[in-house]
Amino acid sequence: MVRNGDAMIRRGHTLSASTAAYLENMITRELKPGDKLPPERVLAENLEVSRTTIREALNELEQRRLLTRAPGRGTIVLPRSANATAILETMADDAEQGHVAELRMLIEPQVAGLAAERAIESDLVSLEEILASTHTGLNPAESLQQDVAFHLQLARAARNPLLISLCQLSSGWVQNVRARSHATREGRRLSFDGHTQIYQAVRVNDHDAAVTAMTDHLADVARLVERRTP
Repeated sequence: MVRNGDAMIRRGHTLSASTAAYLENMITRELKPGDKLPPERVLAENLEVSRTTIREALNELEQRRLLTRAPGRGTIVLPRSANATAILETMADDAEQGHVAELRMLIEPQVAGLAAERAIESDLVSLEEILASTHTGLNPAESLQQDVAFHLQLARAARNPLLISLCQLSSGWVQNVRARSHATREGRRLSFDGHTQIYQAVRVNDHDAAVTAMTDHLADVARLVERRTP
């Protein structure tokens, strides 16, 4: 891999996929809708790759509606789907935790299954990077952040903007539950182990194994939280 500042391009995958994963992470974590990316030349210099590689990565992200490119305007970060946001933001922000848990059990295993069917190489790179940043030595807030990032990346890999928006909103609904599950080393280990099993199924395009791994993961977390709830 090559590092440049905070940049990290993993060389174990094709270079365009690794570059796309890095740029996607920058777009989703550091930039906001309407922000402009640096010119191709600057990105190529900073990441120590060719402009052809940058162009291929940007083409992929443009096809996924993460950014738009226009002559004279540059490369601009797009907002998340307006239709998806409008539909989902009509739902109550203070949804009952039992209802949210039920929703997650219905939806997230299928998200994992779709990710196993549809994930491309850059998605795998992003999931690997999240797992590589996850360990029991993280504090609860750091571990929680990686948990949210993993589930959201799975939704991106499923290639459905409604599911992405739903996962973004539900992250807020289950913040308290997730915080309790990450409060102990046991909970942080449980999260990492569950995510690893899900990733392994997605990596080999095994729909059924991904569904099962996510179902088991959510059930394990629910049992842990139940034990810790007075």
